[in-house]
Amino acid sequence: MPITFIGCDKYSENNPESGAFTLHADAQAGDIAIFFWYTRTYTKTITLDPAQATPMHTLYNTSSSGRGRLFIGWVLVTQISLDSHETWGWTSSTVANSTTIWGASIFRGVHPTAPVDIDSGTPAYWDNAEDPDAPAVTTLTDNACVIPIFGKNNDFTSIAVPTGYASAGEKAETLGTDASAGAAYKIVASHGEENPDAWDLSGGASTDDGLVWTGALKPSEEIPPAEEMLVQVM
Repeated sequence: MPITFIGCDKYSENNPESGAFTLHADAQAGDIAIFFWYTRTYTKTITLDPAQATPMHTLYNTSSSGRGRLFIGWVLVTQISLDSHETWGWTSSTVANSTTIWGASIFRGVHPTAPVDIDSGTPAYWDNAEDPDAPAVTTLTDNACVIPIFGKNNDFTSIAVPTGYASAGEKAETLGTDASAGAAYKIVASHGEENPDAWDLSGGASTDDGLVWTGALKPSEEIPPAEEMLVQVM
């Protein structure tokens, strides 16, 4: 089964001290949810609710002075009914003037126990540039799903995903007038380096800074790289 994007639920609030990542209505058991959470205030923190029946796995929970805090994680969807969907709660520190944006992007056809194909390490930072560049990654499997996610220390009225990518959740908010975030995705046929173009942001101040990360998801049935398949045939 190829990896497919199902949908994203996304939210924003000014100075929230708690909240929940809620799954898209079309999510099914066996899907993988990728979470992103951003606030412009780097001292604001996020703590996952330890009481959740299905634990969430943290990929990154990083911050930098002047650039905010970016949180990324994943969870395997296990309990879905017609009337309710799993949610994963969080709490955060009390910090004034800090719009927080969060969302959960759902993917199907992802490896259920080891979904992350490769990650880019610490998210990249940038200074005084309007359009953030997503770090390159080297995917290990064919048909991997590359996911760049950014958070920016200003709100933008227009967010365009990198060239060749589709939106997996974006939010430009005037609530608090101080944060934007977005997620995108692309299926790459062959393993190797993938270097996404910059996000195209407009309607905000170009002097504000942020964080951007690129990761990749592994398909549920791993397809060997071409040279390995050649060796198997021979």
